[in-house]
Amino acid sequence: MNKNIKVSVIIPTFNDSIHIRKAIDSVLNQTFKNFEIIVIDDGSADNTKDLLLDYIKSNKIIYKYQENSGVRIARNNGILISKGLYIAFLDSDDEWIDNDKLLNQVNFFDNNLDYVLVGTGVVLIDILGKEITRYNMPETDKNIREKLLRINCFVNSSVLFRRNAINIIGNSDSILEDYDLWLRLGSMGKIANLPEYSVGYLIKTKGVNTKNKILRLKENLLLTKKYKDIYPGYWKALIFGYLKIFFYPLFYVLPSSISGFLLKIHKKL
Repeated sequence: MNKNIKVSVIIPTFNDSIHIRKAIDSVLNQTFKNFEIIVIDDGSADNTKDLLLDYIKSNKIIYKYQENSGVRIARNNGILISKGLYIAFLDSDDEWIDNDKLLNQVNFFDNNLDYVLVGTGVVLIDILGKEITRYNMPETDKNIREKLLRINCFVNSSVLFRRNAINIIGNSDSILEDYDLWLRLGSMGKIANLPEYSVGYLIKTKGVNTKNKILRLKENLLLTKKYKDIYPGYWKALIFGYLKIFFYPLFYVLPSSISGFLLKIHKKL
């Protein structure tokens, strides 16, 4: 592999042999080729490793197995062994549907040295592979900052961020490690989203544990309080956070088509 790697793509996975190859292939199909792929297997008990043997033998990926420790630890371990100037996340059940995704983001960073984080828009897909809806995220640094306490303005599988920034701020111990990371990165430099539908995001509403989701929404409130002196709109974000906790059980039982539409509206508020 190239010793002067520009992008490290970190793919955490757990018992996801159904989707993992599609995720990896979507990276290999990128027009930008100066990357490494790091798959962190978080204690899978299925045939994930067997399915990845050809990628491993051909040096297309770096494969690391860890005892089941959760996605936060998996991502952090991936970062520790990565070599890229920039770091990208990709969940193993998602895929990059735009082959120029990395190229556009790397070009953005090369031409905007004051930015530390850039994401993209998203296409929501159900378990049958059918598109539910699509939407772009808030784009400008100003617009994102106005909303970031209230909503997570970044799709995890879309982001690219600067390694030197995370070397300074360190890793997160929050269960909302991705959201916390965006908030911390935004305290160091400018942040943006490109108006491109680059990610196919698998939405599995029916598979989400309600108690765990409520716990994450409560953690969200803690992050709102933690960053209230850095980002505007604290009281609006606090009220919005409590409303989400109250209404989430209803959202959980809705058909995926309706829940996907509500997610789209939610990001526009």
